[in-house]
Amino acid sequence: MRVLAVLLVLALGFAGGFFPDARASAAGFEGPGVASTVTRAADVLGAQDDAPCVLEGHILEKLPRRKNRYLFEDHSGKVVVEIKNEVFGHLTVTPRDKVRLLGHVDWNRKRPNEVEVDALAIIGTVDARDTSGR
Repeated sequence: MRVLAVLLVLALGFAGGFFPDARASAAGFEGPGVASTVTRAADVLGAQDDAPCVLEGHILEKLPRRKNRYLFEDHSGKVVVEIKNEVFGHLTVTPRDKVRLLGHVDWNRKRPNEVEVDALAIIGTVDARDTSGR
């Protein structure tokens, strides 16, 4: 399983320079009956289960007592994301790093929608002196 995840990340990275235009569309069928790609944290809460997701922003913190769950923030708001250790791979991510998350919406009747992350890329870092960088 770990090898498959690494191969997926590598294939996505080489295919398009780590998702340069992933927000434009997700691979597969587009049309009636298919959920549109979610690109804002605020839209995750109202999205369909398994809707494709491409989010850009910052991982703020690891949530206590919630396995593989992190608080993610973009310009629209905050949402919980599930990122397994295999997805991080060799990357070390801090709250100053701007990341692109590729995954899908995970619906749960007991909790608000979350995003299950399949791939992650660091796309920039906010300068420590720049307080307006988020």
